[in-house]
Amino acid sequence: MLSKRIKAVAIDYLIMCLLALLFYPFTDDIFLVIMVIYTLAMNKDFLNGKSIGKRVMKIQVQDLNVQVAGEWMCALRNFIFIIPFEMFIVLFSPGRRMGDYLAGTKVEQEEEFTLSTIHSELKQFRINKNLILGLLFALVNVYCLVWVLGELMHHMVSFIH
Repeated sequence: MLSKRIKAVAIDYLIMCLLALLFYPFTDDIFLVIMVIYTLAMNKDFLNGKSIGKRVMKIQVQDLNVQVAGEWMCALRNFIFIIPFEMFIVLFSPGRRMGDYLAGTKVEQEEEFTLSTIHSELKQFRINKNLILGLLFALVNVYCLVWVLGELMHHMVSFIH
């Protein structure tokens, strides 16, 4: 299961990097690119608890009652992924990472996906308050993250001079 999770993360991040490369030429504002990509990263599992990487690896985010995790739970579990050491926790706790403990979720094996499965999930998908909350949460989070990084850089430059 651990290697499937790592491969799913690699696929998802490759897709996000490609999106950033496609999006960046249309704006000089790296902040805007970061906001868009990070918001997508936090909400990548919104469709039935599966990102593209998870679909390919046949795994799914579920709550502790073995139900598909909702949009808000998925955003919350991905919130902590910005912390670099969080990824290493998976090595010691292959079933759950810190974000899973925070959101009350786990990643489990799921049935094979097909294009018809994705099509039926997309047909059933509706924008709801949990998805909107997840998107807003991600936007506020990335704004705060960029602000903190900006303050740190400012203090480092002041310290050097």
